[in-house]
Amino acid sequence: MRSYQEEDAPQPCVLEAPAGAADPGVEWEDYIADSTQRLESIAEMSAQGEPVDRESRDWMLTQVDYIVETVGNDAVQMSEDMRSNMLQLLLAIANLNEQIRQESSQGQ
Repeated sequence: MRSYQEEDAPQPCVLEAPAGAADPGVEWEDYIADSTQRLESIAEMSAQGEPVDRESRDWMLTQVDYIVETVGNDAVQMSEDMRSNMLQLLLAIANLNEQIRQESSQGQ
């Protein structure tokens, strides 16, 4: 459930593997690496007691949507290892979101 007005939200983007790529696994690996790095930055910000900004929360939600749609799409060709990595990223986002939620509720 979002506590802000969706029409005011910026439209974050995600890295998608280009159609017809010679080795789509490379693009998925780049997506996982880039997303993990950004997630770690958000986690560090939260661990230091800084509030997580709206752009970061929007980015996290966009990644969740992207991962769910991608992994659930039977037309997307993805190795089992990559599918597992995508699901691990999804779990990491969910865990960080819960951590942020708990920290913000303790601060009130």
